[in-house]
Amino acid sequence: MNARLVAAIVRLHFRRVAADRSNLIWLFLMPMIFSVLMGMMMGSFGSGSKPAFVVYDAARNPESERFIAALEDTTAYRVVVADTTGSAARARALVDDKGYGAALYIPPGFGVAAAGTGEPLGFHYDPDRLSAQQAHTSLIEAVRRLEAEQAGIALAPDDFNRSGFDSLWAEPRLVLESRDLGRRSDMKLELTRGGQHVGPGYTLMFVMTFMLMSVKDLVQDRREGTLTRMRLGAGSSSGLAAGLFIGPLLVGVVQTAILLVLNSLALGIDYGDSPATLALLTILFAAVFSALALLLGTICRTPGQADGIGLSVSLLFAALGGLWWPLEVVPGFMQKVGLALPTGQAIRIYHDLIGRGYGLAESMGGLIYLLVAAVILLGLAITRFRRMTAA
Repeated sequence: MNARLVAAIVRLHFRRVAADRSNLIWLFLMPMIFSVLMGMMMGSFGSGSKPAFVVYDAARNPESERFIAALEDTTAYRVVVADTTGSAARARALVDDKGYGAALYIPPGFGVAAAGTGEPLGFHYDPDRLSAQQAHTSLIEAVRRLEAEQAGIALAPDDFNRSGFDSLWAEPRLVLESRDLGRRSDMKLELTRGGQHVGPGYTLMFVMTFMLMSVKDLVQDRREGTLTRMRLGAGSSSGLAAGLFIGPLLVGVVQTAILLVLNSLALGIDYGDSPATLALLTILFAAVFSALALLLGTICRTPGQADGIGLSVSLLFAALGGLWWPLEVVPGFMQKVGLALPTGQAIRIYHDLIGRGYGLAESMGGLIYLLVAAVILLGLAITRFRRMTAA
């Protein structure tokens, strides 16, 4: 293998990327725009500065106070009982004007005596905000608690034991365990802001997409005979394949490193205390998709076909692999599909670095997965490349 010619092919790839100024938009500008905007939309889902869930209490009685207490602060939002007099229309206006994600109006007469006969609760929320979605879930739970309490009072108005009811509600005989966005208290995973997911998520997505969209360059070189001339200069198909693999890999590593720094500055992301894990993750992820790009370059026949397949694969891997939304919000079987993909493994490692403080030992399983995937894809790519250049 001619090392000088391999290096020349790598330099050629860098010059091609730098020659088209529009590439800078897709390498750095668009990932940051998506990360910042989506991070702002997701808001906070942890401690620190949390979105407010505004409550207007027009009833101001013991029943409404107990109901509000059931809507206690969570990692996603803080309950704010407004001092001013509100209305259902006011609560709706707060959400419609995008000032708040969720607002609740408790009408006068709210309580056991007025159950089913008075003005309904006026709850409004923005379903695009994670904090508002969780406020909606909490409200439904509080309503169910109130309904169960009222049912107990109706069945035994004189013998109803409120303390016993509260105890059973707090420690029910049947317990449903659920996980929300992957953050389990026993694992101490603390992703407190939306940017901590979308920053790494969109970094991975745009690195992957840029590599797969560059497949058309290899197809174009093959159609124009440039690839044949490069093979003759490299001396072997393996040397040429090495150059075509290493070039995009290095671009991906540089792109990832710059985006991680920009995300840290713009979104305040702390990637943990294991730079070795972060470096290995960056290199292995770029290696996987550089190898996949080379493999697709040997399969696609036209630049248009390369564009279509490259974009389709990148969108599919991003959606299924949890780069657009956390895998934990999808059904269990979809989580398994996502974790079977390199994107799912990579974003999980990022979450563990940021939220759990994991290091190299805890992340080793995912890193080995990426290494094996890169080796398999590169082996397939080199095998097909040799056959293609020998034809």
